This record gives sequence, C-alpha cells and structure tokens, in this order.
Amino acid sequence: MKRLLKADFYHLRKSRLTLIALILAVAFPLLTVLLFSGIRAIGELDGNEAGDLLLNANYVIGSVFSFTNNLGLVIPVFAGIIVCLDYSNGTLRNKVIAGNRRSSVYLSHLIVSMLFCVGVIVLYAILTVALALIFFPFHWDPSLNLGTEVLYFVLYGIMSFAFIATVSTMLALIFRSIAPTIIVTILFSMVLLIFNSVIMLIDYEPIRYIVYLIPTFGANFFNLNDFNILGILSQTTDASRGVIFAEGMLSYLFFGTIHTLIGLLVFRKRDLR
Repeated sequence: MKRLLKADFYHLRKSRLTLIALILAVAFPLLTVLLFSGIRAIGELDGNEAGDLLLNANYVIGSVFSFTNNLGLVIPVFAGIIVCLDYSNGTLRNKVIAGNRRSSVYLSHLIVSMLFCVGVIVLYAILTVALALIFFPFHWDPSLNLGTEVLYFVLYGIMSFAFIATVSTMLALIFRSIAPTIIVTILFSMVLLIFNSVIMLIDYEPIRYIVYLIPTFGANFFNLNDFNILGILSQTTDASRGVIFAEGMLSYLFFGTIHTLIGLLVFRKRDLR
C-alpha cells in the first residue's frame, strides 16, 4: 500500500491537471473579487444600497465550499479524470499484474483523490477568504459564536470535498472513460443542489432524520452568510447547532463509505484488459 501511495502521489505531482487545478485555485479568487468589485461599483454609481447587503464578504466566503460554484465543480471532475487516465494508459492493470491487491489499488487512488480535492479547495478557500475580507465588508450576528461557526464551516467544507472524492473515484472506475465520468459527476452535484434548494422551501422537520442522510444539507446551515435565507434559518436553531453539525458529518461519512464499498465491489469484478 505504501508503494502504491508513493507512486500515485508521484503521478499526481507530475500531472498537468494538477498544475491546471492549482492555477485555477489562484485565478478564481482574483476573478471573483474583480467581478464583485465591478458590480458594487456599478451599484454605487446607480445609488443602489443593496450592494452592501448582498455583495459582501459573507456572500463570497459562504460559497467557497459549494459543489456547483466555479472551482467546486471543477475539482471532483479533475479527480475523476486523473483516475480515468490511469485506467486508459494501463497503469491500473500493471499494478494488479504486479501482485497488488485490487482493494489496495483502489484505496490508494481514493486517498490521493481525497487529498487532491481537499488540498486544492483549501488553497482556493484561503485565497478567497483573504481577498474577500480585504475588499468587502463582513457582517456578523453577535449572538452567534464566530469561532465555533468558522470551525463548523471549515470542517463541513473539507468533509464535503472528501466525500465528493469518493464519488468521483467510484464513477471513474465504473465508467473507465472521461466523458461519462465528467457528465455524471456534474449531474450528481446538480442533483444535490436541487434537492437542497427544494428542501429549504418546505417544512422538513417531520422528515428531519431522512433529510440528514443527504450529503450537503447540513452544511448549508454553516455558510457565514447573514443575508441568505439559510443563514437566517440557522440563527433560529442555535440550541441544536452542535447536533446539526454532528448529524451532517455522520451523513458525509455514511455516504462516503457506501460509495467506497460500491467502488471496491465494481473494481474487484472489473476486467482490466
């Protein structure tokens, strides 16, 4: 397993996709700040005061860990492509022929994919947060503990991209082709977004524990955005925020485990020729 991890990390470092992902992780925060600065400037010229309420640091920071927000949509796709390339060039087959267990080969790819996703999104988040706080005002409800909320927000974000890596790795080894892996990964992210949007429009309390089995739902409560309806709802459930956090993290762990087991089962039966 150690040798497999070392080889996979080496290929990841040498991959052009990794370089492209790092470039995007730096470029997207800069482009976002320029875009929002331009929109705010236009709003001020028009005498529109809504810009301070909507185009603030909370709004920018609150979307850094979204699966469907610029880099959040790109990262899992890149992780899946990297695995697909190892399949198409015969690397996976050679590892199995060399005597490595298929479960070890799969888990090595999964670990590298998870670290890739988390590493790139953390870099992107750090740069986005820094630039947002420099150029835009940040609003906060003093009744909430900022340190606790930031901790929840960061841990949820990291866990969400560790989770999506289990999905992209599974899809890559199921389809073995880049095109369907990209399409299904994007569709998966969109379905989660649509589900979460619909849930927030209904009274979900009667089905609370069913809802919490859907990844990303719990994370919406920790978006650091006071002017988003999700942020408003979160302030009304302060007494149970620790429970919400724990349930959401368990949801990610549960679904990540399921996708890993499905991927392992498929890969063990897969003809690698």
